[in-house]
Amino acid sequence: MRNWLCFFLAVMWTAAGCAPSPKIGYDFDRNTDFSAYHTYAWMSGDQEKTGDRRADSSAVDMRIRIAVGTQLRLKGYQTLPEGTPDFFVAYHVGLKDSSPSISTQYYSDGMAGHAFSHSADSRSASGAAPSLNETASYLTGSLLIDVIDAGTKKLVWRGTAAGEVDPGLTSQQRDERTKAVVHSILSHFPPK
Repeated sequence: MRNWLCFFLAVMWTAAGCAPSPKIGYDFDRNTDFSAYHTYAWMSGDQEKTGDRRADSSAVDMRIRIAVGTQLRLKGYQTLPEGTPDFFVAYHVGLKDSSPSISTQYYSDGMAGHAFSHSADSRSASGAAPSLNETASYLTGSLLIDVIDAGTKKLVWRGTAAGEVDPGLTSQQRDERTKAVVHSILSHFPPK
């Protein structure tokens, strides 16, 4: 009975299009007075290219910028199209095809290094664990949102999200997923 219930819940989770929640993190400069920030602007220049066409698209760029702008406005920040804002915002995305093994990745984010461990428990269509000959792969993605002090040009806050990406989502589902991930990241800005 327990196996049947687990299988049913797994099928319902998949049918609902719910990917596992991304891992959210953030770091910040403790010497920054975030209460002095009221206005922002996007970093000027072209968005950094990843070399992956799935991430380097105007649709992805627009989706992230709208989600970030919405969350910042809800927090009371105003865009400053001209002049010098209190802070700049930038983002970075990454995609990686992964195999279902346990791995640890280390990256330096300019403030502190972070080690991420993740594992994937893939199941075959029958619900059984895969054999040694079965190799399922999945797509992982990361989104980093940076806040740069306009006066010092230093990175003062970074929020991160990392998790599985479902390439089969519709455009509307991608919009909703992006909004949810950005909301989760920016729920930690400004830091308390």
